[in-house]
Amino acid sequence: MALFPSSTTTRTLTVYWDDIQEGIWFQSLHPRLRDAALEQLTGAADRNPKLARVLRYDRPDIVLADGTDPILVVERTVEVPSGHNVGQRFPRLAAAAQCQIPVVYMGPYAAKKHGGKTAGPRYMNLRLFKALDEMARIENTAVTVINWPVDAHYEVIQTPAKDARIRAFMDVFFQLYDAHGIPRMNAELMRSPYEQTQIAERAHFEQHEVEDPTQYDSPPDSVRIVPTATLGDWIKAMRGTNGSLAQSVVYDIGMTYMRSDPYTGMGVLYSYLYAGGMRDRTRYVVLRFPAITKAMWTEMVRRSPASKTIRLYREIADAIVFRDGPAVRAALP
Repeated sequence: MALFPSSTTTRTLTVYWDDIQEGIWFQSLHPRLRDAALEQLTGAADRNPKLARVLRYDRPDIVLADGTDPILVVERTVEVPSGHNVGQRFPRLAAAAQCQIPVVYMGPYAAKKHGGKTAGPRYMNLRLFKALDEMARIENTAVTVINWPVDAHYEVIQTPAKDARIRAFMDVFFQLYDAHGIPRMNAELMRSPYEQTQIAERAHFEQHEVEDPTQYDSPPDSVRIVPTATLGDWIKAMRGTNGSLAQSVVYDIGMTYMRSDPYTGMGVLYSYLYAGGMRDRTRYVVLRFPAITKAMWTEMVRRSPASKTIRLYREIADAIVFRDGPAVRAALP
């Protein structure tokens, strides 16, 4: 069964939503969407199996489908992706990009945090930009980042004016979809004047608002890129390739109990940023769980074998180093 329609003739559009308010909001962005059906994402893959690949890692805010074929994924948030939470939403976009379905990330580049000792403007962790660029290149997919506007005091704007840019995006999207279809429209979208404007704004933000953008050129303290041979003899079983990749990305995860957010999201982000993505890797990805034992992992598998936590760690890791020793992916229960 083909993932994409054989022609660009629009059939019945469906807006799949994770939250009904998000669906209603998206439906208002373009005249073509006004008569689109609204359906909940929970359980949607059972009704429409073609959605399964887009939902492989997690549920995004919006999936737009033409007939049964997903054609766009949108994720939006008013939270600034700073610090370690930068990748929490990343897997929601990655699965669509792997299917060469255009994706949109809409969020503020800078916004005010209220309360506490850290109150004040917070700025985008630039590793998100870099990882999205790598994802677009690796998957040959259009990845559009839209800056959610803020006022002079860095307060997030919530009036209808906030939607001007994504409305403009939807105009461009439908023009190119009608002309080229998916996946051919991806390249045209990334070359479009609209996309070039977003890229220019992002570059201005990096150069003029981020205090030290060079700090994001290297991995964070929780990530090390090491010679694979230094990991030990056990790496010979990794992916069954006898340790053929010369380097490994080691991501230290300091959780004290089994959980997913934000670590699984960061794992996918680091896979794209430092290891060539989730499939044809240029480096191995090794997750280090210094506070988690193999027994804790096994118990989680027993209780929730299909949980996002277990599923995503298995997708990310070529190996996991537990407190009581390592296990390559093939040996994980």
